[in-house]
Amino acid sequence: MKLKHKVAIVTGAGSGIGRATALLFAQEGADVVVNDIDLSSAKGTSETIRKMGRKTIANGADIADEKAVVEMVESCIKDLGGIDILVNNAGIGNTEPVLESTVETWDRVMAVDLRGPYLCSREAGRWMTRHHSGKIVNISSIAAFRAQMNMTAYASAKTGLIALTRTLAQEWAKYSINVNCIVPGGIDTPMARKHVGVLPEKKIKELIPLGRIGQPEDIAKAALFLASEDSSFITGEYLLVDGGEMTRF
Repeated sequence: MKLKHKVAIVTGAGSGIGRATALLFAQEGADVVVNDIDLSSAKGTSETIRKMGRKTIANGADIADEKAVVEMVESCIKDLGGIDILVNNAGIGNTEPVLESTVETWDRVMAVDLRGPYLCSREAGRWMTRHHSGKIVNISSIAAFRAQMNMTAYASAKTGLIALTRTLAQEWAKYSINVNCIVPGGIDTPMARKHVGVLPEKKIKELIPLGRIGQPEDIAKAALFLASEDSSFITGEYLLVDGGEMTRF
């Protein structure tokens, strides 16, 4: 098992990419804090992990809330013995033209998609830097590279997340902490279905060279690689997991 005796926090793990990642990490031997602002969905993922024989905590923190993030990390350390891996997956989208948008929407997307990963990384980093060990995996989006109309706040936040990845990687390299980023393309998740809808088969084949929409498990497997010792000499990088979509642009 690649993550035996490791402790991970996965945000936004009640569904989609986060859930797939939390379950795969548990399968590979990790104990997992399952965070989701929808506590009931977090509990559902935790219950599945518990049935695997792993320790788990369901956490309903809003990752944009500094106090809640501090408490989540403290609970992880107290109840599970530390923190080895952080996956900053939680995020929200927006689909509105700039001229029709509000500052409130902009601020909320930035708070969850960029401030949240910053806060989680900072608090997890306090433990990781003291123990000279740790893996942080951020989940960005292809929207950081490919302009998509009506998604200005989301794209801006996800671009910022790549910058956060690279700067933290440089700052914390001396502590033997690896900080990397996954850049998913089209993935079949509840959030994608809400904001983009279900793409017709013809459109998928036009956009994605591999000819299929991605699944949450595709991202989870990449996260496992970056969270394991298999990637011990990789830091400050972003990994496109998009079925080749960016080769068309």
